[in-house]
Amino acid sequence: MSGRRIPVPKLDAEPRGTYLRNTWYVAGWADDLAGEPQQRTFLEEPVALFRDADGAAQAISGRCPHRFAPLGHGSVVEGALLCPYHGLRFDGAGRCVHNPHPGGQLPDVRLQVYPLVERHRLLWIWMGEAEKADPALIPDFAWLSDPKWEAVRGATVAEGHYELYSDNILDLSHANFVHPALVASAFTEGERRFWQDGENVYAEYVQANDLLSVGISAVMGTEGRPQDFYGMVKWHAPAVLYFDFRAGEPGTPREDCVALPSLHAFTPETPDTTHYFWATARDYKLGDAEFTAAMRGALEFAFEQEDMPLIRDSHRLMRGGDFWELRPLILGGDGGGVRARRMLQRLIEREKQAVAA
Repeated sequence: MSGRRIPVPKLDAEPRGTYLRNTWYVAGWADDLAGEPQQRTFLEEPVALFRDADGAAQAISGRCPHRFAPLGHGSVVEGALLCPYHGLRFDGAGRCVHNPHPGGQLPDVRLQVYPLVERHRLLWIWMGEAEKADPALIPDFAWLSDPKWEAVRGATVAEGHYELYSDNILDLSHANFVHPALVASAFTEGERRFWQDGENVYAEYVQANDLLSVGISAVMGTEGRPQDFYGMVKWHAPAVLYFDFRAGEPGTPREDCVALPSLHAFTPETPDTTHYFWATARDYKLGDAEFTAAMRGALEFAFEQEDMPLIRDSHRLMRGGDFWELRPLILGGDGGGVRARRMLQRLIEREKQAVAA
């Protein structure tokens, strides 16, 4: 038998993907984090989410330093996270606060702690330098917690790179080909405009006096009646998007049109998988459970059964290749996605230079 040494993989190996770290990502819906902790992977890092004895949401490394078990698969005991493998407990500051084994000596260890803020019914996590985590930088989605609005929502893990999902929302023309129930001339024939304001990117689609899609008309109660349509997408780096959808009788001022505000938040899990959090709200037919269920079902189908499989297949066909090195064709509807990709590249490069300085 040879004496060849088998290399041990580094636990802190560099991630395969490239990410913007000093920014806020969506980690989940706040009320989904209840009694049981959650094990998640964000930016290729294992993270455990739990609520402490005061009910405050906490995020610490999801890998136990003893035998590397997933802490998020444990339970919360006296406000601390109990490892499911050997019973060590860790608090929200990452300290070991209980050792059930003989002697009970507490290991001198401190797990990584991630700033976590509960706002707008969402949990926002900061994966970079903790001292730079400014809650004022969290995008404003106050309508999600405003009783004036009733939202349907979802959360799933989707196959595909997270920037492909941002591209999909910024280019609404795909709806005419991917979503049969959402086909409307506004997406391909309407006036398009793309611009940038600071670090935000915008895409806008406008079509006056035209029929909406069958699906949207049913949701808005405008079947058979032409409407003025306005769709504006706002991209927050690296991948949180707000879609301001409005429609009204021809000549209605934009601000007075019926609105369906939407959230689309994409948090990278790995270079090949993405956490997708979405919500769409309305300010009419509040409390109508049947209408809400139909609206949720239609949106879930569009996002999860029509968008996601196509983006998954596109990602697979890229075979890990760099987006720009594959030399993609650029069409008229790509103005938002191209701007967002280039802005994200600049932000990542700026962050790298700051670290190296």
